[in-house]
Amino acid sequence: MVKRNKFSFVFAVVFIAFALVAAACSGGSNNASDKGPNNSAGGTAEEPQKNVTLTYAIWDKIQQPAMEAIAKEFTAENPHIEIKVEVIPWGDYWTKMSAAAPAGTLPDVFWMHGGQFVKYATGNFLEPITSKVQAGEIDLSNYAADLASIYTLNGENYGVPKDFDTIGLAYNKELFDQAHIPYPDDTWDYAKLAEVAKQLSQPDKGIYGFGAKLDTQTGYWNDMLANGGSILSDDMSKSGYDEPASIEALQARYQMILDGASPTHQQMTDTEATEMFKSGKLAMIFDGSWRISDIDGSEIIKGKWDWAKLPMGKVKRGNIINGLGNVMSVAGKNKEEAWLFLKFLGSQRAAEITAEMGAAIPAFNGTQEAWLTSKPHLNLKVFTDQVADAIPYPSGSKSYPVWFAKEPEIMSQAWGGAIPVEEAAKKVAEMMNQAIAETK
Repeated sequence: MVKRNKFSFVFAVVFIAFALVAAACSGGSNNASDKGPNNSAGGTAEEPQKNVTLTYAIWDKIQQPAMEAIAKEFTAENPHIEIKVEVIPWGDYWTKMSAAAPAGTLPDVFWMHGGQFVKYATGNFLEPITSKVQAGEIDLSNYAADLASIYTLNGENYGVPKDFDTIGLAYNKELFDQAHIPYPDDTWDYAKLAEVAKQLSQPDKGIYGFGAKLDTQTGYWNDMLANGGSILSDDMSKSGYDEPASIEALQARYQMILDGASPTHQQMTDTEATEMFKSGKLAMIFDGSWRISDIDGSEIIKGKWDWAKLPMGKVKRGNIINGLGNVMSVAGKNKEEAWLFLKFLGSQRAAEITAEMGAAIPAFNGTQEAWLTSKPHLNLKVFTDQVADAIPYPSGSKSYPVWFAKEPEIMSQAWGGAIPVEEAAKKVAEMMNQAIAETK
């Protein structure tokens, strides 16, 4: 065996020497005929990159231009990878994803919501990116408010933070001016909100002071927190709906409907509260930062509205913070290319495009300023200023998908006047606690 290796070495040296002489005699020609596989210096020619088309699914048509701009810039840097941005409305998005996941037909890359994450991670439908994080290909500390933790389960990383959102108080300046009432400011509390809502209501004209809608993230969750209540205990082991402070906050919101300061639940079911605000029929409404472009696109209210912080409660200024993430399908056929795109979506440049186009508050640290100035006629700073007051969206447990689906079924009975608010709150708490116990 040793002699055979020695012979092979001598033969290789002679062959290389011969090849060098032959190359010198060729005069270093650059003709195309010299670039074939048998004439390439240094061995076999590089294999050409295959052309790939990736699907990127989102649910917000308003953000579509920004997402397409990001995709276009990525393709400019990676010409062999085309990105097809697919917009699936929120109402259909999770229905389609739920069917696609077990069938192995999820989009290559897609938006993920904190409330849905556990379901897809525990179902092994998402590609873990832990090894990429550990290798330093992406630094999750680059994102605000520890948003990456939303998409981490059992020590595995699955998502790259895209943006974050908080809740603000939108108000119609024209309606305030007509009533000679000063605009909402940092001194407002919930008592002031209720008082002014009454003053601004003109039910005979179909105009109301506030939209006391049946909603969680953009509704009474903020009220409950501000009043000293909770949605869930810190360890997510117990519901906070049956706490006296939570019940009091829920009752105060419903009272605005009884007082005629808000449309009825049926009215806000027939016409969604944000649409009523856009048409000039509501003077005030709680809404999320993701609705800015939508509201500002209304020709009826454009130039006549602005944002203020949520009012102070008895204990604090409540607010919910949430952040979307970008994830990959575990069943994707082009994972290498999908990772390149996922990494670009989490880059500073992608965040800058998101901010400059006013699509959302980007999660990447230091890129929010462009978003704040993207609509200089609006006080967008209220959204970033309230981060310090906000608590994370209360998902991240196996029980969340169970209780969150049932919560509105119970609360709608109260908002429709069928049962007292206190009874509904206690029923929700009982249901939540049962869901928590059954999913441990």
